[in-house]
Amino acid sequence: MGFFGGFLGGGNSGPSVTKTNRATVARIVNILGVRQLDTMPAQAAKAFQLASDSNAKAGEFVEVIESDEVLSARVIRIANSVYFFRGTPAHDIEKAVANIGLDELRCLLSASMLRSLLSARHPARDTVWANAVATGMLCRILARTTKHLGSGEAFLCGLLHDVGKLIMIRKNGALYDKVFSLVSTEEKNFMQAEEQVFELNHVEVGKWVAEEWNFPESALRTIALHHEPWPASFDKFTFDYPTLVKAADIIAHSLGIGHSASMRSFAKRATDERNALLPKLGIGPDLLEGIIRQFEQLYEKESALYQPEHS
Repeated sequence: MGFFGGFLGGGNSGPSVTKTNRATVARIVNILGVRQLDTMPAQAAKAFQLASDSNAKAGEFVEVIESDEVLSARVIRIANSVYFFRGTPAHDIEKAVANIGLDELRCLLSASMLRSLLSARHPARDTVWANAVATGMLCRILARTTKHLGSGEAFLCGLLHDVGKLIMIRKNGALYDKVFSLVSTEEKNFMQAEEQVFELNHVEVGKWVAEEWNFPESALRTIALHHEPWPASFDKFTFDYPTLVKAADIIAHSLGIGHSASMRSFAKRATDERNALLPKLGIGPDLLEGIIRQFEQLYEKESALYQPEHS
């Protein structure tokens, strides 16, 4: 029986998610000064849908990529990089897609689209982005061992789980610096620090964004629920994408991915939480070491492909 195999169910089971009410939307808009979100380009919406669809065909990816000249050039460049070169250069999108492979392409495509939607010049953005990519990669590793959750969809959920933070940083990066300060010096978690600084949190913002941009259901649920408490009993709990992301996020923070030196105490708290939690999931020290080693190899090899393009 595989990792988590004894109690995994469907990826979207669990607590229901209600639509953000008007009062919360008004509060978000007022605090962040957001009149309305930019309209998501059609190709971005299609890319997110493809990333969460394990049955999507190569031709569908080719169509989306070819609709964007910048993305087309990037995909061909990646396909010809040392990571994916297959002996024959890719001169067109169809060959590039074949070189990269659909599983990896789902991750690269969704990351490229999110990056283009949420560009910002602020160091906090790089920290949050690094954690998002690391969490997505860890989700891929964990999902592949379950045989119940799609690795491409798992990566997308991990990548998008803190989209609310990226929105908050984009609108007021200087104010979000205070959040990092509270997390680093006063041992608060991000939700507590955000409530103190902004009087709202990234889950509220992210859930609203997911609704407005029509993210896949699994991603919306993950954004809304990944900070929910752990269940009292894992034996009867249906392990879904939000809980997978919650576990991956803790591991990523325990490894200090994207952290500055001032966040060492936060990483230590994440390590303590990880060490207390993972035995309940059937992850002993040897298995954890294997997961971390696999992640570190993947992150060293591929993280550069997901680096944000400052604009």
